Amino acid sequence: MTNKSKLLFFSIIFLSVSTFAQDWHWEVELNDITNDGFFKINISPEIVSASENNTGDIRIYDALGNEIPFILEKEQSVNLKEFFVKYKIITNEIQRKWPYYSRIVIHNPKKNEISNLQLIIRNADVSKTLKLSGSDDAVQWYVVKDKYRFRSIYNDEATAVIQILNFPNSNYEYYEILIDDWRNNPIKIEKAGYFDSAREEGKYAKIINPTIEQKELKEEKQSLVYVQFPTKQLVNKIHLKIDGSEFYHRDAEILVKDSTIYKKKKPEYFFRSLHSFIISSNSLNNIYFTGFDTKEFFIRVNNYDDKPIKISAVNSWQLKHYLISKLRKAKNYYVRTGNVEISEPEYDLKYFKNEIPEKLSFISTKKIADISKKEQLKPKGLQVSKIVIWLVIGGIALLLIYFISKMMKDMNPGKRE
Repeated sequence: MTNKSKLLFFSIIFLSVSTFAQDWHWEVELNDITNDGFFKINISPEIVSASENNTGDIRIYDALGNEIPFILEKEQSVNLKEFFVKYKIITNEIQRKWPYYSRIVIHNPKKNEISNLQLIIRNADVSKTLKLSGSDDAVQWYVVKDKYRFRSIYNDEATAVIQILNFPNSNYEYYEILIDDWRNNPIKIEKAGYFDSAREEGKYAKIINPTIEQKELKEEKQSLVYVQFPTKQLVNKIHLKIDGSEFYHRDAEILVKDSTIYKKKKPEYFFRSLHSFIISSNSLNNIYFTGFDTKEFFIRVNNYDDKPIKISAVNSWQLKHYLISKLRKAKNYYVRTGNVEISEPEYDLKYFKNEIPEKLSFISTKKIADISKKEQLKPKGLQVSKIVIWLVIGGIALLLIYFISKMMKDMNPGKRE
């Protein structure tokens, strides 16, 4: 057998082995699809945790085995959300007799100190002059800003525009805006208020509770809590439920096993500190992780000279994951994962994310199934068929080698005897 023939033979064998090695371990069926279109598939923590490649080996297939493109989305632990806080407009009238003007009265019930108002104005390309006054009883008015000239710039992407009105810092309960309309028609002010921002916690899905076991290390004045899940889990948040003293403030840390040695057949563990934090009666005792992939870990608490506190429960959560995909009505779809041989997919769909509707219907999944066990449960007769497949592959390889060798001899007549 020539070197080229050997190379071809081993390449075929390698590809064949790779094909059989790409086995899926986990599968979950989607619930019924009621109409054609894009959907947001809410995948459970069991699916995410079963992934072998940080969600890179998750795929969607239809009943015929066709791979369906998707976009993976993950909730963020903290989102900065901006929202519009409205002031109540108690008067919004148009004076259609001379002098022509629009009059808007805004209520600031808490008498907050403000230095600007943000008006949401229906689209108009116009220039106006206004006067701003303040009052504590809506009867006697005091000027705040006079002859304020502004131009309303229209918005091509929406039907309204935001106009910011800046003025000296003040805390009147009422503000009156008089807009001069004698040169042109009035503008329509829809809302008045200000934009505020808030930190919004991401949405989490509950993970199965782990078992816990707490031991007291009296000499070290420490408590060591062993936390174990039934299977590997991706953890983004844990909450410690504490029993014991009414007031407590303890240094603590998350530990994971770094190595293990055996002395006289007894295991001795060496730990690595993953995260330090404070357990306190004045806090919620929540601990956040960007991505803690684990089946077991330890919590070490320094008690110092106080009595040990009791960690009675470790509740765990995972940030929600979604798959956005276009699905067909009445078709069956499956999400598979747990394949060590594949990595994150590359679909064209990610370049068209802006064309997907913002509001999508959610699709949930059925119970996750371990499909790797199906191979173990197959009857012996089916296992023989696998051997036959290998024999067929080997036969095809030998035929290919024979024909390629013959072809190479025909192409090199000078080497013939």
